[in-house]
Amino acid sequence: MRFCRLDLIRYGKFTDFSIDLPTPDVSGKPDFHLIVGANEAGKSTTRHAITDLLFGIENRTRFDFIHDKKDMCLGGILETDTAQLEFHRLKRNNQPLRSPDGAELPDDALAPFTGNADRISFLREFCLDH
Repeated sequence: MRFCRLDLIRYGKFTDFSIDLPTPDVSGKPDFHLIVGANEAGKSTTRHAITDLLFGIENRTRFDFIHDKKDMCLGGILETDTAQLEFHRLKRNNQPLRSPDGAELPDDALAPFTGNADRISFLREFCLDH
């Protein structure tokens, strides 16, 4: 799985903010994206947004200080070698995954992209922090 884009639609201090993560050129060489910024620029918020996008916005989120919990929304484009999915995740207990036009997606729509990973294993393996 790789991210092509991360959309912080209404999350933390962000409103309608997207981060494009371009795919490698035709050489097929691995790519690496590093996000840097000043203190309070939103680096940690972005890291949390990735996890919340994949596994659900936590019930006791700390990222609802501008946007009310019921209005929180993340989005993105994920791809594998054989598939691509553009979707949004709302802060909902039921049917949180949507297509960009608002149509409900099945709860297991991300399974081909996340495989057996859960929130904890994903954080341990991919989310660098100190």
